[in-house]
Amino acid sequence: MNHKDETKAVNILFACTQNAVRSVIAKGLLQQKHASNIGQIASCGVIAGVPDGFAMAVMSEIDIDITDHEPVAFDSFSAADFQFVISFSHDAEHVVTQWASPNTTTLFWEVQAPVLSESSREDTLASYRALRDDIAGRLDSFISEHLT
Repeated sequence: MNHKDETKAVNILFACTQNAVRSVIAKGLLQQKHASNIGQIASCGVIAGVPDGFAMAVMSEIDIDITDHEPVAFDSFSAADFQFVISFSHDAEHVVTQWASPNTTTLFWEVQAPVLSESSREDTLASYRALRDDIAGRLDSFISEHLT
């Protein structure tokens, strides 16, 4: 389904396993991009996890505040409200294939979860930064392909 020619705003849902890192980072990054034809930008998880301080830290580095994020699960949304659902984990992809409406375009972006280092906070942050930057590049391609 191609949404380029539609005049109404496109609603996008990002999904991952706990709605704590990947989906939250994607939502924050896309909100910052201010694409004119984007309506609702939301995120959810297979389960509602807990907010992630490392995700908050790496987003703060690029002046995006996600500290008010409260993780939620799929049942917080109606599938029919979204034209795109982008999942980041196999768990989320599995739920999305059953949950999404027939008119929803579903995409799976295999973005690995960050690596937590027990010995180095900086190594952990580097992993989160790499994840953030990977998602940012994918979003640029997504916007170019689907929203412009």
